[in-house]
Amino acid sequence: MISHKHKCIFIHIPKCAGTSIEKTFGHFEEYSGYYKQDHRSIRMIEPIYSNVFASKENSMEFLKRLWIHIKPPSNPRNRYSVSRDQYENYFKFTFVRNPWARAYSWYKNVMRDHLHLKKMRISNEISLYDFLERFKNKTALRAQTFWIKNSNGDIPLDYIGRFENLDNDFEKICNLMKIEPLKLPHELKGAANSSHQDAYDSKTIDLISSIYREEIELFGYSFDS
Repeated sequence: MISHKHKCIFIHIPKCAGTSIEKTFGHFEEYSGYYKQDHRSIRMIEPIYSNVFASKENSMEFLKRLWIHIKPPSNPRNRYSVSRDQYENYFKFTFVRNPWARAYSWYKNVMRDHLHLKKMRISNEISLYDFLERFKNKTALRAQTFWIKNSNGDIPLDYIGRFENLDNDFEKICNLMKIEPLKLPHELKGAANSSHQDAYDSKTIDLISSIYREEIELFGYSFDS
């Protein structure tokens, strides 16, 4: 999400309270359709550098950036861009979440949404393990580092908040941006309050450990944290 009004760039990692944050910054004003969130990675927003084709992942993000101009997203604010100077000076932030909790939250979201089930060609009887094994490293189940690493593999963010400390970290962000503290609406209260521990067995715990090893080490998460 790019907010020129507040001079900030928010990288919305799925299932990390990003919908509430985007709503707070007015990202959905005058738009009520589907696919309203902006899930662009930092590579789709940053200025284009010579190493854009240095990896397959970089190349795919560059092609997705071009695709926006061919087939614009429904929410016009998802097409906002920044100049090189704006990119360097806007406050850039994100929120991350315990990967076991985030993956389970996405699983629950898909299981109760017939549109997701239809698009993914699955039934709501699929087990958590089979779901994770089948869709690992795809769409919302990509590693959180996928969204926040730039083309050089660096993380050029001014602040990384924690979903587990949402209100306090968001208040810090408002203070760092030197704006009046904003109140988060907590639109997805049910998902935020759900616990993931009882949904996992040892095999599924280990699967998440393997898929998200980098972010677990980077952010210091554990299954019980």
